[in-house]
Amino acid sequence: MPAVAEARPPSVAATPAEPPAEPERADELATDVAKAVRELRLNAGLSERAAARALGTSQTQLRRMEDPRYLPSLRSLARVAAAYGHRLRIAFEAKDRQPVKPAKPAARAKAPRAKRPATRPARATRPRRRP
Repeated sequence: MPAVAEARPPSVAATPAEPPAEPERADELATDVAKAVRELRLNAGLSERAAARALGTSQTQLRRMEDPRYLPSLRSLARVAAAYGHRLRIAFEAKDRQPVKPAKPAARAKAPRAKRPATRPARATRPRRRP
């Protein structure tokens, strides 16, 4: 029996392919961390394999630490720093931009203040002695 080719309905055949997904962009923090980890290793003069051995981890794990798509934990970063003879220090720094000052509110006409009545606490008075 001859094979019969099954025809697809036009709606299925004309379905456009999905647009390609945009490449995932690494955030600035992850990029800075990956760059710092890589610089530590290069300054120590170690290959990926030797650095992974010194860290007690796999070469794949080390590559992830140097990849800006991943953000290693603080514990991992502290281990990296110790392996290269450094210590991890976290600091919060001011941004380069000057803060924008909020606009002053428009001047309002001041309403006259109502005066409070002058009240004094009652004082006990003593009769005066006459000389």
